[in-house]
Amino acid sequence: MMNWDDAKILLAIGRSGGLSRTAKRLGLGVSTVHRRAAELERALDAVLFTRGKDGYGLTEAGHAYFRLAEQAEEHLTAMERRDLPERQTVLRLAVPELLGQQVLLPDLMAFQAEHPGLRLDISTSAIPVEMNRHHADLLLRVVRPKAGRYRVKRVGHTRFGLFGSFEYLQGHHIEHPNDLGKCRLIGWGDAFHYIILAQWFRDLAGIAPHLGFDNLQAQLLAAHAGQGIAVLPVFAGASAGLQQVLPEHMLEQDLWLMRHQDTEEGGLATELAARIEATLNARNDL
Repeated sequence: MMNWDDAKILLAIGRSGGLSRTAKRLGLGVSTVHRRAAELERALDAVLFTRGKDGYGLTEAGHAYFRLAEQAEEHLTAMERRDLPERQTVLRLAVPELLGQQVLLPDLMAFQAEHPGLRLDISTSAIPVEMNRHHADLLLRVVRPKAGRYRVKRVGHTRFGLFGSFEYLQGHHIEHPNDLGKCRLIGWGDAFHYIILAQWFRDLAGIAPHLGFDNLQAQLLAAHAGQGIAVLPVFAGASAGLQQVLPEHMLEQDLWLMRHQDTEEGGLATELAARIEATLNARNDL
């Protein structure tokens, strides 16, 4: 028998893929998460998780129970929304870092000013936000989801390139990806190896970064301070006065806007989604 506390463990592990990230998400100790995961498997008499050096994954049985837990979560959230209609004055938005801060924020503030009483709860975390009404009404992502209870629309694209400061590049001649092996690389810490930018940079350079961070803003600041080469959104690197190297090697990603199916058609979430799309379409430097 699986209760709701068990379901939270299953959902968190399935979404984060690691005990430490699950523990942080739920505010529990790693040993507690490990014990409760094992207890859940015993209670269901099923192997739910694969254990590897890269973390936990879900078995076929684990995926089946995960889908059931997601459905239960959605129903609980819908009931909470019906009982607490005032929550509809809060819009939760998850957007990519730097894109949200440098491109979308002015229009988000203008939208809020047009709707007195509206509260915007904005996340730019590198840790993926779950698409449920506890966490987000609208999500803007560079990876299209494979499944879920939301409406999905492509609203543009963004490019990432390699950037360094003028001072740093004066002492480094970079004409080929192999030359990156002679440079200091700035990127994502080991806990974020699953991020597409981290994977792309490692595949291109062939080595791990010398400086690892958990956010793009820190990587931008490190590159600006002359600490090495970083993968950054092209618009952010250019606006910071950094120089792009190997411009023939860029990562281009579509931008996908997702709106939860429970959001009211024609409501504020619909208006905000249209505003975000218009803002992105008006930019030709992304």
